[in-house]
Amino acid sequence: MIQHLFPSQDKVQSPDITLVIPALNEEITIGEFVTWCKEGLDRAGVSGQVLIVDSSTDKTSHIALSQGAEVLLVPKRGLGRAYIDAIPYIRGQFVIMGDADLTYDMRSIESFVMHFKSGCEFVMGSRFKGNIEAGAMPLLHRYFGTPLTTFILNRLYGCHFSDIHCGMRGVTLDALKRMKLRSQGWQYASEMIIKAIHLRLNYTEVPVIFYKDRAGRLSHHKRIGWYAPWLAGWENLKIIFLMRFFMEGESIEIE
Repeated sequence: MIQHLFPSQDKVQSPDITLVIPALNEEITIGEFVTWCKEGLDRAGVSGQVLIVDSSTDKTSHIALSQGAEVLLVPKRGLGRAYIDAIPYIRGQFVIMGDADLTYDMRSIESFVMHFKSGCEFVMGSRFKGNIEAGAMPLLHRYFGTPLTTFILNRLYGCHFSDIHCGMRGVTLDALKRMKLRSQGWQYASEMIIKAIHLRLNYTEVPVIFYKDRAGRLSHHKRIGWYAPWLAGWENLKIIFLMRFFMEGESIEIE
């Protein structure tokens, strides 16, 4: 069952941007994160809806509401599913995605907004073109996993992305609906890019800042265990190869 909660403050009636943020037990960071979102909207000069898609068992939702965010309470069914669940509740014309853990700097969304206004339908963040704080990304991810899977996707689909796993990305609401995402977990990241290419969306990349975890916070990969990065890589590679197989037939529609 999904429950949509509103803060005590009046909500923005017709937002330009919706910031859609999945959260799972982020009570350490969520308060400051919502503040970052509001600061980013102010800096970009746009009105915005901050929508936290929460499946936590801690106080994440209460803190988010107290800071002025909307909260969508959903069952814990995976990162990709959180974005799918959020679609009917998005009120902005443009959507920016990110993480609630303060690793992506949501105070700096001006470049996303600028590209949306110039006609882009899909805007990918890139940590490698931006800045990665020391200790923010494990060496296995930075020098092997992400470059390898990015290379494979680029080679198979004829594109030139530099960071296919970046969690900070933007898409128009219309394009997001047309993507008809199916991935329930981490593989949503690759599915979005492949479908952006398949739909011939006008897309670009922008540099983003990637920070290390705050003191006291345990990353989701560490919460799951040592095998989490390998599992995430395998899930993304599966979707990359499977979708390529289906795309070879002109008459087959990818869903």
